Formats: sequence, structure tokens, C-alpha cells
Amino acid sequence: MTTSPSTGPASAQQGKGVTPESASADAQTAEGRAAASADPRDAGLRTSFAPTLLVALAALAAIAPLAMDAYLPAFNQMAADLGVSASTTQLTLTAFLVGVALGQLSIGVLSDRFGRRPLLLWGSVLAFVAGVGTALAPSAAFLLIARFLQGLGGAAGMVLGRAVISDRSRGITAAQALSLVMSIQGVAPVIAPILGGALVGPVGWRGILGVVAAFQGILVLLVAAWVPETLPAEQRHEGGFGVLVDGTRALSKDHVFVRLILINALVYALLTSYLSAAPFMLQGVLGMSTAAYTAVFAVCGLTVTLTVAACGSLARRISPERQIRLGLIAILVVDVVFAAVCLTRLTGPVSSTALTVATVALFIIHVMALGTCMGNLPAVALGRTGRWAGTGSALLGFIQFVFGGIASPMVGLTGEASGVAFGATIVVVALAANVLGAFGVRDRGEKERLRAEAAAKRAARLGRDQLPQVDQNGADGGPAAADAVAEPAKEAAGA
Repeated sequence: MTTSPSTGPASAQQGKGVTPESASADAQTAEGRAAASADPRDAGLRTSFAPTLLVALAALAAIAPLAMDAYLPAFNQMAADLGVSASTTQLTLTAFLVGVALGQLSIGVLSDRFGRRPLLLWGSVLAFVAGVGTALAPSAAFLLIARFLQGLGGAAGMVLGRAVISDRSRGITAAQALSLVMSIQGVAPVIAPILGGALVGPVGWRGILGVVAAFQGILVLLVAAWVPETLPAEQRHEGGFGVLVDGTRALSKDHVFVRLILINALVYALLTSYLSAAPFMLQGVLGMSTAAYTAVFAVCGLTVTLTVAACGSLARRISPERQIRLGLIAILVVDVVFAAVCLTRLTGPVSSTALTVATVALFIIHVMALGTCMGNLPAVALGRTGRWAGTGSALLGFIQFVFGGIASPMVGLTGEASGVAFGATIVVVALAANVLGAFGVRDRGEKERLRAEAAAKRAARLGRDQLPQVDQNGADGGPAAADAVAEPAKEAAGA
């Protein structure tokens, strides 16, 4: 026997004389079953975060970029003081980046077994001790080892800060919290050279590294006082680094997650391209003064911060996934224009006020477009990791730094007095990010499901506002009552 389309669950209940009270009881029972079968991690979710926790997580996210870039203006002074070549001095940056990359992989995975707080605390202590070692280093070899350990410990704040947010929240709440953290992490590489430039004269390179170490010491206290354990013992994994293999295998089956972390890495590559190219393009190609160049960096840093914060505040009106898609399109449009300028006008040293203003404006718009994705991409990606939050955060951070490390030297391939390599790099990377984004940043059908849920909620809200209806036969819950409830739903659907 076939059933006509009009004979659905609601019609069947009416035919059986199901009352509103029994329907409500059934709904409550269904909700209870759904709650019982839900992921146990969801039981500890929050709709907001304590301000002290967000401050600590934001500071933890900023420490690695600060330690990486603050001493860049003192490279020449460091080389002369230690009696080494410029290439050896550059190795101190490489050692730090290697430590950060390996630290994100290892610490993120280990936190899935031992919890977030212990590794976050000991990682911060290691970064502090190693930071003191960098400021007091008697030789270049000692400095290289200390910088590696400083990066290894500093990675804890970056990878576990994201994991803590993923442990405690999902969706919009996670996007807003990560927007704050990522805005600080994104602006730190921009502000750090400015800070270093201001300090290099008064305190020298050792003083700059001492300031970084002091900041890391403060972070140890913040973690101890404000960051709780967010991964209960019953939700942790057993085993060693086999967890990384298992987690990577499990997460790689989620094609949307894979696309998201690759897009995030490409966006970070665009940021590092800007950080690497801006100094020689503004000074070597356009001949800007140090003061003007520093002012441009400050404006770009403020722009990134405000953009990421604004996107977080708009998350309840414009979904993070939609912000990502719009942001990727904006990045491509801006970078195509920027590449055209670089390939046609910035091929060598020039002296043009109009061109200088246009280049500065393009830099600002470039980082603004990046800001639309910097908080949303990690939030959406980590929201899909479930019980593999630590491993997912580790993979996200590791791949991000690998892509950034590859893009950074590429922008200088045509020399310090040319912007051609920068223009070619950003347009290729932006195009790749958009190609990946075109395959989707959410599951198929999710957009329609969210719209249906929103319409159902509006219909239910309107239905609750109505007084109970009684049909002409005096039977509460009959066809007249059903029509009374269905009418607002029709109005909501047509709204």
C-alpha cells in the first residue's frame, strides 16, 4: 500500500488523535535521545568566554610572531657583535621557524593525550627560559640552539590556544573568539618590527630579545592563573605519535577540512609575502623614508586587527563560511590589480608620488581582504575536528608555516629593487585559494539545512505567540488548531 505525499507524519498524528500534550512529550523524548547520542564533547560547550581567558589566549598567539620578527631590525648589529656573517644571523630565524613548525605538530598531538593545560604551561616555561638564553647568548651556536627551543616552546601558545577554543565552542562563538586571537596573531608580525626598530638604538639586539623573554615570563603567569584544562581525561587519546597518524588519517577523510586548512595556509602565505616584500618595495623601489615605511606598517597592522574584529562581530548576521567566500573573491580582485601594477610599474626604482600612494593603498586593501579570512578559516576548520581538535590545530599550524616559509623567499627572487616577484606570487597564491574555495567550504546541503532550521525556528516562535485555537466542533488540537499553527509558518516562509 502506497502513501500519498500529503500523508506525512503530521497528518498521521492527526488521524490518530494525537494531542498537543502527547506531541510535546514525544518531542521531549526525541530531544532526550538526541542529547544522549550527541558527542560528549558538546556537553562542555560555551556560548561565551571569560575575558581573562581570551586575553591569555590572544597573548599566547602573539608571542611566536613577536619573537620571530621583533629583532629583525637588529640583524646587522647582531652580526657585528657576534662576529658572524649575515647568513649565519639569518639562520637564527630559520632555527626559530623550525622549532615552531615541529612544536605545533608535536605539542598539538601530545595535548590530545595529556591535556591542554600541562603542555601549555610547560611550553610557556620552555619559551621563557630559552628566551632568557637568547638575550644572554655568548656565541652564535648557543643562540641558534636557544632560538630553536624558544620556537618549540612558543608553538604551544599558538596551537593550543586554537584547541582550547575548539574544545569550548563551535560555530559562531568559536569564530568570534578565534577572530580576536587571530587578529592579535596577525597583527603581531606587523607590529614586531616597528617595536624592534624603536628599541634597537636604546637597548640593542640583546635588549630586544630580553623584552621578548620578559613577555614570555608574563605569559607563564597568565597561563597558570587564567587558562583552565578544557579536555577532560575521559576524552583523551591513548598512545604516542601514532595518534598523529590516526588523527591525520581520520581528518583527511573530511575533504572540506582539508580544503579549509589549505586555504588557510595560502592566506597565511599571502600575509608573509606582504611582510617579506613590503620593506624592500617601499624603501628600495619607491624610496620611502624609514619613518614613512614604519607608519605604513602601523596602518596595515591596525587594518588587519579591525577587519578581523569586525568579521567576528558580524558572524551572527553573515556566516563565517560566506565571509570566507566573499573574502577570497576580494583577495583575488585586489591582488590581480596589485600584480598588474607590480609587473608594469614597479620593475625597478621609481620616483612617483601617485605611484607611491597607489602602492600603499593596495597594501592596505590587501591586508584588509586577508583579514576577512584570518579568523574565520581556523574557526570553521577546527569546528569540524571533533575529538581530534589538538591534532587538527597542529596540522593547521604546521601547514600554515610551511606555506608561509615557501612564499617568503619567493617574493624576493627578482631582487630588492623590483616588485615583479611579489606581484607574480600573490596572484598565483590568490588564484589557488579561490580554486579551492570554489569546491566549497561547507558540506553539501548544509546551507539549505541551516535555512530550513532558521525558518522552522521563526515559525515555532510565531506559533508560540498565538493563543490556543479550538475548532468548530470544540476539539482542541483538531484541523482548525493545526491551521492556526501552520499559518504563521507560511508567513515566516514567505518572509
